[in-house]
Amino acid sequence: MDTIGNVLDLGGYGIYVWPAFATAAAVLCWMAISTLRRLRINERSLDRLRHARAMTAAPGGAEAPAEAPKDEGTDP
Repeated sequence: MDTIGNVLDLGGYGIYVWPAFATAAAVLCWMAISTLRRLRINERSLDRLRHARAMTAAPGGAEAPAEAPKDEGTDP
């Protein structure tokens, strides 16, 4: 029966395989962390923009509609 060392050696190719796995895992972790960090930054920016728009949108603090309703053309 093979020992763990022989299995991890992967027939002599373990020296190439395990660093490749480690590099791929590191890149995937970096991408996930980077994406989550960028998401938080963008959400904070969006919140600031919404707050600024609400303050300047209409008198009395009411928000103005985003766009006028479109005419469906049902009544002539």
